Amino acid sequence: MHTAIDMPGRQPDRPRRRLLGRTLAGLALLTLVASGCANSGRIGPPISPQAQEDSASFDSVEFRSIGYSRGWRAYPIVTRRESVETVKAYDDVVLILEGGSMLTCIDAIDGSNRWNLQLDTPITPFLGLEREGNLIYANSSSELYVVDILSGELRTRQTLPLVVTTGAVRHNGQLIFGCADGQVFSYLPTRQVKLWGNQLNHPIEMDATIVDGIAAFVSTGGDVLFLDPARGVVVERAGNGQRFNALFDGPGAMPTAAPGMLLVPSLDQSLWAFTPASSRNLWRVPTQGPITTRPRVFEDHVFIDLPELGFSAVNIGTGEVEWSLADVGGELVAIRDGLLVVFDAEAETITQVDPRRGDIFGSVPAGGVSRVETAGLVDAPIYLITDIGLVARFNPDA
Repeated sequence: MHTAIDMPGRQPDRPRRRLLGRTLAGLALLTLVASGCANSGRIGPPISPQAQEDSASFDSVEFRSIGYSRGWRAYPIVTRRESVETVKAYDDVVLILEGGSMLTCIDAIDGSNRWNLQLDTPITPFLGLEREGNLIYANSSSELYVVDILSGELRTRQTLPLVVTTGAVRHNGQLIFGCADGQVFSYLPTRQVKLWGNQLNHPIEMDATIVDGIAAFVSTGGDVLFLDPARGVVVERAGNGQRFNALFDGPGAMPTAAPGMLLVPSLDQSLWAFTPASSRNLWRVPTQGPITTRPRVFEDHVFIDLPELGFSAVNIGTGEVEWSLADVGGELVAIRDGLLVVFDAEAETITQVDPRRGDIFGSVPAGGVSRVETAGLVDAPIYLITDIGLVARFNPDA
């Protein structure tokens, strides 16, 4: 079987890509119906665009008050009884992977569906999406699926050397994974070989985080390990000499990289800052409950929803909480004209906040929206997405 995934071949022109996308979409739908019959009716036909449109109840005009105007709306294939699982936004495309293994590639310019591809059977769970150039890497627990982003063609399907529990993180052509037994390893898809491996003391459920070129892993038991991604050797193991693990519990959300440090929201009721330069933590913010929201960094602060405090600004150098908004929750998703754009999925609202003082500049309802994605944090378009697949693009006003 040919697996030369690094040779894209001739690129068809845009009209032919669209025709191929429609053809692949049709084949995918036929496969979907057949799969549904073969899987005890678990998967039904696709949700209609009208139902996707009706899943949202926000007013596009109101978004002008926070600096955004309506762009386009898209309707990726999401099958009945399933929902959107993974979204990746880039400057040229938006990738939508739903729970029935259907991958849709949306054109970021006009919102058209470039192509749809049924990756595997509808009952195969996928753990992540990664991109390198014109190649998409989607992985289940045991296999890697390599897809051409221009045509939607499945280039190759590879068996991973170990059963994994995370998505892939790309670094210099390698894909880095974590496993349930605490193993971490690097895989080279062009040669289908494992390059290196290392070991933590507990299962890995969160993807690796790259901190200044160093791969950082945090286990469910609180191990924090920094590795050289080129060789897999240990750079630093946080917690050495103090206690067996760096944390008292595992991460409650994805860790985040900042210059020279790793920020870990933990179930042990703390926000931690670690550095690959030392085994000791830089600082710790204790809270009144487990932290389950991912931190985001902008300039010299980390912004995060903290239990009891609400949406907060933490000084990245000292760990001091400089301000908090008890009535605002959620995650920082974008920066618009120097102001924070905060999305609260539970309250279905988007709020604009001054990053220095915490003043609220405006808030708009985002009814039905389950996530907000963007290809870039600062002054980029935002994508509002509902569970059953409506994708609404909003452009920053000039």
